[in-house]
Amino acid sequence: MKTQKKKPNIVSVHLSPEAKAALDHACAERGMTIKSLLGRLIDWFNSMNKTEQSIILGQVEESDIEALADLILKRRSGNKTARAPRTRKRARR
Repeated sequence: MKTQKKKPNIVSVHLSPEAKAALDHACAERGMTIKSLLGRLIDWFNSMNKTEQSIILGQVEESDIEALADLILKRRSGNKTARAPRTRKRARR
C-alpha cells in the first residue's frame, strides 16, 4: 500500500516593501528563515485564548485593553475566580 506524501500548506502574504525589509532584518538577526519565524508566530498566536487573540488583532477598544490584560494575568496566575470585566456595548454605526 502506497503512502501519500504530505502536501505543504502554502499561504501567500502580501507585505509592503518596508514590512518585508523589516522581516528580512529580523530573520537575519536571529539566524532564521522567514518560514520558520512565521511558523513560530502562528503557533504562538494559536496557543492564545480568544481574548488574547482579540487584543493582538486590534478587535478590542483601547479603553478595555488594560482591564483585559489584568484579567489575563490573573487567569494565568491560577486565580480561578477571575471574571471578564463588564464592558459597555458598542454603539451601532
